[in-house]
Amino acid sequence: MRKKFITLLEKRYGPWDRNKALFGNIPYGRIAKALSISSSQFSKLLYGSATEGMYERTLDNINRLIEHENLKHSYQRVQQNLKNTNRVVVPRLIIIAFITFLLGGMASLFFFNKNEIHTSYNIHPLEHYFNLSSDEFFDSPYLNENDVSDFCPCSGFEGKWKMVDQFKLPLPGTKKPGLFYKAKSSDLVFRCTNLLDPYVKKGNAIIGYEHLISEIWIDIERESLVPRFFDIETKRFTKEFDNISFETLSNFKKVADLSAFNVNIFEINGDSIYRKAELSGRYAIDVNETLTERYNIDIDHITKNILGDLTKTNCEVTYNPYCNPNDLEEGSVISFDCNYTIGEENLGLKGGYPYTKGFKLIEQVYSDYIACSCQENLNE
Repeated sequence: MRKKFITLLEKRYGPWDRNKALFGNIPYGRIAKALSISSSQFSKLLYGSATEGMYERTLDNINRLIEHENLKHSYQRVQQNLKNTNRVVVPRLIIIAFITFLLGGMASLFFFNKNEIHTSYNIHPLEHYFNLSSDEFFDSPYLNENDVSDFCPCSGFEGKWKMVDQFKLPLPGTKKPGLFYKAKSSDLVFRCTNLLDPYVKKGNAIIGYEHLISEIWIDIERESLVPRFFDIETKRFTKEFDNISFETLSNFKKVADLSAFNVNIFEINGDSIYRKAELSGRYAIDVNETLTERYNIDIDHITKNILGDLTKTNCEVTYNPYCNPNDLEEGSVISFDCNYTIGEENLGLKGGYPYTKGFKLIEQVYSDYIACSCQENLNE
C-alpha cells in the first residue's frame, strides 16, 4: 500500500525527489494540506508506518484529486474549442436564429402535415408553466425564496438554458449508409428536485426539461462513412465530416424536421456533474415523401427505434466549474462528452459515435449571492 501511495503521488504531482522533500515541484506540506491530513500523518504514509485504514482513506483522496484534474483539463479543452468555434460560427447562428424567429409564426400556420399537430414548433412546451408573465393565480415550479439556501447548489442552476452548438451524427441500423441526424437547437428549463434517488444529497439533483429541434438528412450518393468521414481505429470523425454543411452541398437533401421532448436528470457532486436523459415524445413534421419513397426511408422506424436510443447514450461525468453556485452567471456553460450507439446493431462499430452536447445558461432565476460553499456540496 505504501508503494501504491507513492505511485499515485508521482502520477498526480511528478517524480519523488527525496533529497528536496518534493513530488514534482510540490513540497510535502502542500500535498498533505490537499489531502486534508497532517504533516506527521503524511510522513507515516510515506515511510510505511501508517495503518491500513489510513492508507485506504488517503489513496481514495488521491484518486479523487487525479479525477478532478482530468475533469478540469477536459473541461478547459472543451471551453477552448467552443471559444474557437464561436469566433466563426456565432454571427451566422445569430442570423439563423433571427430568420427562425421571423418564420416561427408562419411555421405554426403552414408547416404542419396531415396529422394536424397544433403545437408551436419553436416555443418550449412548458413555457407558460415556468415563466408566466403575471404572478396572479400562478404556482411556479421554481424554488420559493425560502428554499433557496436549503437546495444548494442546484438553486443557482435554476432557469432557462440552451444547447450551445449544433451537432450531427450518422444514423446506424439501416441497410444502406447515407442517413444523418442533425441537432439544430434545444431549449431547457432547469429546476431543483428532491424526488430522485434517496442517496442523492438534497440540493444535488436537477431536472432539465428539454425541447429539442432536429433534422434528418440523406446523402443521395449513399457514400460509406468509413474511411472518409470516420476513423475506425481512433473511433473519431474526420475533419472532413466535421466541416460538412448539409445545407450547402447538393448531394445532401433534408428528409424531415423533428421535434422532441426529453427529461434530463443532472446529479451534482461538488466539482463533477452526471447527466442522463429519457425521451418523453418525438414526432416528425414536414416529411419529404418524395425522398422517403425514392430512397426507401422508413421515418416511423427511425423516429421510434433508431433515434429512441439517442437518449440512452453513454455520457461521461463532466467537470463542474460551478461547485460554488455563486460562480454561475448568464452565459455559463456545462458540456458533456457522449457516445451514441444503437443497441446491438451499430454497423459493426464497437464503442459508438462520439459527440459533445453543451448547455448555456440564458436566464438565471436566482442570481443573488447564495450562502453555500463548495465543500458543502460534496456527497458524504
